[in-house]
Amino acid sequence: MQAIIFANRDGKELAPLDSYYCPALLPISNKSIIEYTLEDLAEAGIERVKLVVSTQVSEIKVLVGNGERWGLEVEYFLSKQQEDISKIIPRLALDKTESILLARGDMLRSPCIKNFVQFSQQMSQSFVIAKLDEQNAGLMMLPAAVSYTEELNWPLCNDAEHTGNKHNIVTQVLHGDCFMLTTLDEYMRANQAMALRKVIGAEPKGRFCSSADEANGFYVGAQTKTGQLRMQNAWGIIGDNTWIDESVNMQQSVIVGKNCLIDARSSLKNCIILDDSYVGQGLNVSNAIICNNMLLTPSTGGAIRLNDDSIIAKNHNKAANRKVKLLDKLCAFLLFILGILISPVLLVASLASSNKKTFIKDIITLNNTNFACWRWNLNSLFLSRLPQLYLVVLGRLHLFGRTPFLKQDQGFNDNEFGLYGPLQLRRDVVLEEERQLVETEFMLNKQKSQRWKLIKQSFSYSPPEPQATSEATKN
Repeated sequence: MQAIIFANRDGKELAPLDSYYCPALLPISNKSIIEYTLEDLAEAGIERVKLVVSTQVSEIKVLVGNGERWGLEVEYFLSKQQEDISKIIPRLALDKTESILLARGDMLRSPCIKNFVQFSQQMSQSFVIAKLDEQNAGLMMLPAAVSYTEELNWPLCNDAEHTGNKHNIVTQVLHGDCFMLTTLDEYMRANQAMALRKVIGAEPKGRFCSSADEANGFYVGAQTKTGQLRMQNAWGIIGDNTWIDESVNMQQSVIVGKNCLIDARSSLKNCIILDDSYVGQGLNVSNAIICNNMLLTPSTGGAIRLNDDSIIAKNHNKAANRKVKLLDKLCAFLLFILGILISPVLLVASLASSNKKTFIKDIITLNNTNFACWRWNLNSLFLSRLPQLYLVVLGRLHLFGRTPFLKQDQGFNDNEFGLYGPLQLRRDVVLEEERQLVETEFMLNKQKSQRWKLIKQSFSYSPPEPQATSEATKN
């Protein structure tokens, strides 16, 4: 049996966390939400999974891989964010007579897929509506549900009116808990429920350590250093490779993610510290979520970004994968020299352009620092960007990658940006909702032939360049 898992929510209802995580990757008890669904699938005996994802497919693939960790065979399919499921299914080339599970993988459920599948197979001629915790459980079974797939579109509808033959519609009430994660407050409650082992059928990740709270304690990840937790009147979860100074005071629920650093004399109370975050000395964090340098208040949905790294900040290592490959630097250097040699020809071509402007100024932001760089005003953006190759030689940009020249809604890492790419080498306007899909598909395709094809196409684009973050100047 196979399952189709939809993990393509845009997460805007959780803003500004949507700039850091897609909902499927949001950590709860130091596991991403989608991991709970994959564990549930494996428990149900399902082996083949088609995972429908959107712009953060790269991050999901790093986590899930081919699924062998759960005994699954996972295939990936790209879609637009929150695309209508009725438009996605025809592209998957499914056997219309086969029983196939449809499920959302970007919400938290108690393990229930096995019971749902068994019941649905017994009622194979009926559309089974799954209810969990008085909510839409985000589960369906084909082929009976083929006419009702809109009920799996996000946001899920809990009170849908079903037309047609109501004798072929059955409701199954499943036992367990369900969190849609549509607000920051609900996300906070889901983490707390998991830490208290109140999500039926689910277990927190980590070894248990008792605390001064008699009824509860902490679940602690590997290679984590803390003070004497048994002296803390608190409970919660602490992720892998996290360091908490022994002078830190903790009260009530405390959820700390992976790779975090909590500095001396800090106070944590009823809060979540998400992965890769630093909390400065003497800081009092209460009823809040910290994500890198972002401070969020779940009760109100408010958020503020702090630019003082001594208060809160991203706790990161200067990873090697941020480095530009030596081969890319060498290619960029040779192309840059070529650009200098043919610069008189490019100057004449630029002066001959219709608006008589020689250079165009681009602004990019890397590591929270703005850079101004110049390019020739030419129809071919490959030749136009030759002067900008110094950014690759200096290791600030990759040779190929996502565009750094347009504002990105998603929080992509700086090491994904490149001078050349599918958006940097074309002049025709790409709709904003399609930009990330175009770039994501490019980033997943490692074939060098695709890059040469892009360069070739850059010589033939003729529509006027869209107004972006550029300004033209006379030489």
